[in-house]
Amino acid sequence: MSKFVTSLDKKILTNSITIILIFSIGYNIFDVFTFVKAERISPSNTDNSLGESLLELPPLKSNKAKSTQNDTDYSHNLLILYNTNTIDGDSNVRSNSTIITSGNRIIDVIDKDSPDKYYFYKNNTNSILIDLSGKYIIPGLFDMHAHVAGVMKNSFNQTYSDEALQRLLAFGITTIRNPGGPTELSVGLKNNVSSEKVTGPQIFTAGRLLNSPNISIPFVEKKVNSVSEVDEEINNQAKAGVDFIKLYVGLTPDLVKEAIDKAHSLGLKVIGHLYLTSWTEAANDKIDFLTHGVPVSPYLLSSQNRETFLKYGDGPFAHFLWLQLVSVNGKEINEMIESLVKNNVYVDPTLSVYESMAKDDPTNGQHIWPKVLQLTKKMYDNGVKLLTGTDIPNFDLAPGKSLHHELELLANAGIPTSNIIQIATKNGAEALGILNYTGTIEKGKEADLIVLSSNPVENISNTKSIELIINNGKIVNRNSLLSK
Repeated sequence: MSKFVTSLDKKILTNSITIILIFSIGYNIFDVFTFVKAERISPSNTDNSLGESLLELPPLKSNKAKSTQNDTDYSHNLLILYNTNTIDGDSNVRSNSTIITSGNRIIDVIDKDSPDKYYFYKNNTNSILIDLSGKYIIPGLFDMHAHVAGVMKNSFNQTYSDEALQRLLAFGITTIRNPGGPTELSVGLKNNVSSEKVTGPQIFTAGRLLNSPNISIPFVEKKVNSVSEVDEEINNQAKAGVDFIKLYVGLTPDLVKEAIDKAHSLGLKVIGHLYLTSWTEAANDKIDFLTHGVPVSPYLLSSQNRETFLKYGDGPFAHFLWLQLVSVNGKEINEMIESLVKNNVYVDPTLSVYESMAKDDPTNGQHIWPKVLQLTKKMYDNGVKLLTGTDIPNFDLAPGKSLHHELELLANAGIPTSNIIQIATKNGAEALGILNYTGTIEKGKEADLIVLSSNPVENISNTKSIELIINNGKIVNRNSLLSK
């Protein structure tokens, strides 16, 4: 891959009126300049009469850091990525296309049949050109289950958090959701990234888990017994600045419903890792997200198998027994899936977690692993909106690298590769409510891009063939991040 700066044209046009007259002959000049923020064209301090700007970009509503430590800053240039194959995150593939960025924004995506636009940008004296012949570009990836602030009691470690965020970014993950951790520390980490004190992807975060004393867990939690205690904790987390409320396994249906209603009244979405409340009940109560693709709950088993589970199981973490007893095509699962689709509930399957469990117990794992994949595929086939998430650092999953393996496991479940890319990009942005400015490669969106040497549609493992990462318009110094 070559990178070069175009030489100055000695015959710089003397004023903006001349430029407009020339290019209006070829095509609608308004379309070209709609999103362009053109700085004064004065390389080498050459004076000119173009003025300070043509059209100012509107401010982007995002908490993402405006730069990345050790990145190459081309924010005052037009960055032209040309001769590339663009996989836009919306199941479209464009061959021999050109992506133009300025500041943190994609200002144009040009198809091969629009050469006039390409040459206009190329001849701009502020242009930086990168030839990506034979390469592939996808949007930045989303890890929607990344515990970057620790989730075990007293487990927060600033060094781990900083390193995890750097490695996530080094593997092309530009946005993450932290679905639970110590409230103030999790919000603080999010703010440190947005204020550039810490290098990493944009963070959306929950605080400590809401659980009841019915089931004891070793995680960072607030035990609640009543509606008033639920409301008080959600109020406190909202004041602290969380984006989500996380509900856990011990909550009964009445407390789950109260938590959902209370959070929604404050503009917060709700994530559930549930047990005493079934996915069907939670979905019908308008929960926003359910996490882990094996919804261990006695209420999703037939009445006979429910009795067996309650007698021999050890609660919400009896994954193997639940999988042995569940009927993937049974009435309970069918009703659950119907409720997920009807109520637009997003699910991150975290297949890497179940693969790790199966490897730890190969005797039982070889029997339950196919059922995990079958359940995931059934949700996908029936229209459940899936997300990509890993559950780092649990099961010693490596930040960044594990997300790419999660994509491979989704392919093993039988999901088409083009749809997996959409799940890992567009679906994440849509679920977070930020699809208006990221998640796909479109004119006007944030420049969160990954350049690959091989085609991920042909083989999803090719998402690991990373040659270049652009985060919020900045080229990431990947080697520097990986060496830390």
